[in-house]
Amino acid sequence: MQEILTLGKPIAIPELNVVDDATVPDLPGTMVYDDEGVPGQRKYLIKEGILTQRMHNLETAGKMQESPTGNARVLNASYPPIVRMTNTAIESGSYSFEEMLQGIDLGVYAVKMLGGQTNGEMFTFAAAAGFMIRDGQLAEPVSDITLSGNVFQTLKDIDAIGADSTYAYGGCGKANQVGLPVSVGGPHVRIRNVIVGGR
Repeated sequence: MQEILTLGKPIAIPELNVVDDATVPDLPGTMVYDDEGVPGQRKYLIKEGILTQRMHNLETAGKMQESPTGNARVLNASYPPIVRMTNTAIESGSYSFEEMLQGIDLGVYAVKMLGGQTNGEMFTFAAAAGFMIRDGQLAEPVSDITLSGNVFQTLKDIDAIGADSTYAYGGCGKANQVGLPVSVGGPHVRIRNVIVGGR
């Protein structure tokens, strides 16, 4: 994993930009200072497909000889500050939703996020709803949509990023600190290969 997450290494398609931004107004992860007193920041985790920065608290920044990034967060004063996301998003691309549907003979449109998790390089993502895509058109609804796969392969299997974008409120769980206010955002994203479950 450490070899994969080397700063300056291409890990995604060149069109992909991912930010963690504590400065966006009126979002759950927005803050002036983190829980160690480091200013909240906007940082590119991935810029043009290249891993450019990691999230840190004071401890991890010192261990890796990098700068703290304002990502030390706690659920309440009973816990130690650990590295957590703030408002994390994929930046918008250039495709309209209609353009993204074109050329898909058979696919699945996953709508909104119920939750997700990672385990090493693998991820699982549950959607709130979904529709089949047939011959470039939305078709019948499907339910219990779950996407899974290898994070780093999936980042390279993205082939279109939408021009739209929205944020959704959520809660991050880590080290028994469950429900920390955060938000995730981004546009529609088209992925060529991903494991899909549902009915």
